[in-house]
Amino acid sequence: MRQGKSVERIGYGRERKRMLSKRRKARRWRKIQRLCALLLALWALLVVLPSAARALLQFGGLSPEDYPQELLELLEKNEETYDFVSGYPERADFMGKEIDLSKDYEPGNVPLLMQWDRRWGYDSYGDDMIGLAGCGPTCMAMAYLYLTGDVSMNPRAMAEYADSQGYDTEAGTSWSFFTEGAAGLGLFGSELPLSEGAMQDALDQGKVVVCSMGPGDFTTSGHFILLRGYDGNGFYVNDPNRRANSGKQWDYDTLSSQIKCLWCIGK
Repeated sequence: MRQGKSVERIGYGRERKRMLSKRRKARRWRKIQRLCALLLALWALLVVLPSAARALLQFGGLSPEDYPQELLELLEKNEETYDFVSGYPERADFMGKEIDLSKDYEPGNVPLLMQWDRRWGYDSYGDDMIGLAGCGPTCMAMAYLYLTGDVSMNPRAMAEYADSQGYDTEAGTSWSFFTEGAAGLGLFGSELPLSEGAMQDALDQGKVVVCSMGPGDFTTSGHFILLRGYDGNGFYVNDPNRRANSGKQWDYDTLSSQIKCLWCIGK
C-alpha cells in the first residue's frame, strides 16, 4: 500500500521546481543579453564606427556629412582621391574655370590625366561628375593631346563634346565614342580584335589603345583605360582613376581576361 507524501517532501519538490525555473529564466536572460550584445556590435560596425573614408576625412578635421555618399565610396576604394574628395566643398573654385594643360603635354609622350583632377573633376558629365564617371572622356583627352598637341581639349571639354553628341548614356560612355566620336574629333578610331599581336601592332604605329574593362584589377563594374606602349615585361597603362595602376606594367594574360572591348586611336 502506497503511503502519502510527507509535507516535507512536498515542500522540497516545490522549492526544487522554483529553483529550476529560476535557472531556466537566468539562462534565457543570458542568451538575450548575448544576442543584444551581438546586435549592438553589428549596429556599431555598420552605423557608428566610421568607414576608412570617414576616418580619413575626420582625421583631416573635416565632416563626412558634408560629402555625397558616392564621393565617400570613391575615397573608400581609392585613397589617391583624398584631395579631390576633401576639396568638394570648395568645388566652385574649380568648376568652369580656365584649364591650362601646357605643363601636362610633352611631345611624343602620352600624358597621364586623372578623371578626378580638381581642375575638371567636379564638372558635370551628364548627370554625374567627371571625377566619378568621366573615365571615357579622360582617356580620349589623353589620346587627343598626345596625337594632336592641342591643349585646349582637356577632359572637361572632351566630356562636354561626348555629352553633346549623345555618347554619354545611362550605361556609361558609349563604345561608339571611340570610333564615330573619334572621327568627329579628326582622329581615326577602330575596334581591335583581342589579340596581343594586334595591340602591339597598333602601338608600334604610334597609336594608343583604349580598353573597356570589366570587373577585376581596375574596376568592380566598368572602366576605360588606355595602353600607351609595351616591352618584354608587358604593357604600359594609363589608368585615369588610379596612378598606382599606371606606375607598373601589365602582362597580356592579366589584361585580356578583363577586357570587354578595345579600340586603337590614331590620326
